[in-house]
Formats: sequence, C-alpha cells, structure tokens
Amino acid sequence: MIEGLRCQAHVGVPLKERRRLQPVQIDLKLQLNLRPAGRLDRVDKTLDYAAVAQEVKALIRSRSFHLVEALAESIAKRLLQKFKPASVRVRIRKFSVPSATSVGVSITRLRQ
Repeated sequence: MIEGLRCQAHVGVPLKERRRLQPVQIDLKLQLNLRPAGRLDRVDKTLDYAAVAQEVKALIRSRSFHLVEALAESIAKRLLQKFKPASVRVRIRKFSVPSATSVGVSITRLRQ
C-alpha cells in the first residue's frame, strides 16, 4: 500500500482548471504474493514502494487529464503492466470543490 501520495496534476474539465497544476492525493493498493519477501526478508521478492511512487509521478507529469477517472485508469494500467500485481486499487482525491474536503474516485483493476 501507498497512502497519501501527494502529486501536482493538470486535471479538470475546464481548460482554465487544467492549465494550472493542482494538488491530488493518491492511495494505491497492489495485490501480490508477499510470502517470498516475508520468508526471505529480501526486497527483490516484493515491490519497491519508491519505484511505484516514482512511476505514478512520472505518468502524472507526462500529460494532462480531463477527468480523475481517466487519471485513475492510466495509473492502474501502467502499474499492472510494469509491476505485474494481481490487482491494483487506485483512489484519487482532488481538492477543487470549495464546500467539500475532497472529491475523487476509487477503482480496482485486475491483471488480464
């Protein structure tokens, strides 16, 4: 799990909103077999959290998105392809609605 990954993203339906970077917070849950890492106490038998976080941040920097749904789908697809977990859950929150603490989406995708 990675919780509360803070990033700056170009995301929003109106062009004015997409033009400026705005904070988003991302929670990730990747499902994989942790037995080998637990038994052997070796990092090469699990996921490197820093590498996962860097991959997400690089993806966010690479383009803009109209919808947080599209951002979530892109993150899930990239993590499933690169790190090969059995599944990934992506939760994204943004802070663009003044009367709400946050708005966002949560998706779960399985490796094909």
